[in-house]
Amino acid sequence: MLKALAESPGSLVASALAGSWRRSPTKLECTASELEEIAPLLQSSGAAALCWWRIQPSDLLRETPAAKGFRQAYRLNILQDALTQQTIKKTLALLRSADIEPLLVKGWAAARAYPEQGLRPYGDIDLCVRAEQFAAAENALKDLKERFEVDLHRGFEKFGGGSVDEIYARSQLVTFGDVEVRVPSAEDHLRILSIHMLREGAWRPLWLCDIAVAVETRASSFDWDRCLTADRRRADWVICAISLAHQLLGASVRDTPAARRSRPLPRWLVPAILKEWGSPLPSMRQRHITPMARILRRRKGVLAGLRDRWPNPIEATVGMGGPFNGLPRLPFQIGNCLARTVKFAGRLPKALRQG
Repeated sequence: MLKALAESPGSLVASALAGSWRRSPTKLECTASELEEIAPLLQSSGAAALCWWRIQPSDLLRETPAAKGFRQAYRLNILQDALTQQTIKKTLALLRSADIEPLLVKGWAAARAYPEQGLRPYGDIDLCVRAEQFAAAENALKDLKERFEVDLHRGFEKFGGGSVDEIYARSQLVTFGDVEVRVPSAEDHLRILSIHMLREGAWRPLWLCDIAVAVETRASSFDWDRCLTADRRRADWVICAISLAHQLLGASVRDTPAARRSRPLPRWLVPAILKEWGSPLPSMRQRHITPMARILRRRKGVLAGLRDRWPNPIEATVGMGGPFNGLPRLPFQIGNCLARTVKFAGRLPKALRQG
């Protein structure tokens, strides 16, 4: 447990969330001032309810202003669950009427592993469909009132790839309210969660909690070979993500490949994550708030926009398909920045025309 005020905000966030996904987590030992310090970080990252889960047993902490905010976040998550259930139901009905069977990933698919409803919020509804059905899926949802809440993905390349046919064959139907939702197998979903977190620069601590709870609640029949696949590079990414859940959040990695990994995590990796967790506005989140095309149209804040788009070492490594080792990350960051710039330049004329 990280206790001292001298600790970085990111380290305090890690300490506050350690073991928070368990049915009976240990009581959080920290001061009220420490809790107040990291409260905005926990709220903005979606991890406030998990911190509330840990401070409930503490007579001292549960009456603090920060704790009351965490409890409110927990209640709002429960209300949002009911609203999201209706959106998922409408979305699935529209897609299935077009003979499209999507797979729901992240979000609710991750939240169902937690011990209580309300501990894990979910915003966008991430649905993967077969590449050849993507255009038809977009067309089926064009009149959906809540379309902005649905994030359609063409296959699984964004989440680490793999055979679409095999991922569908291993998927399962689970009950969500009064509707059945198709989700990936536990093995495929752990890989999806891990690679997505790293691809996004690991800026959100909630994503590492998802990995921790997925590892700790896996069935005895969990197939690690299926999870890691034959791609050695991507397999190592998944193992690194699990190792991070152990090192930063205290997740148990007994009988996992992470426990047998001979190489330690590179020295730059944990500091890079703690820097993101301690930032009031991580760069990748800023990109979503203010798209670069909008900045260019306004011709204001261009330098700040470019600075926010400099990739952190984790995002750059995965974006360039690199290994997590001890070598400098600058070449990966430069390469990733150039690759994204080329893609952006190709999309820019259309974005400017559309306003």
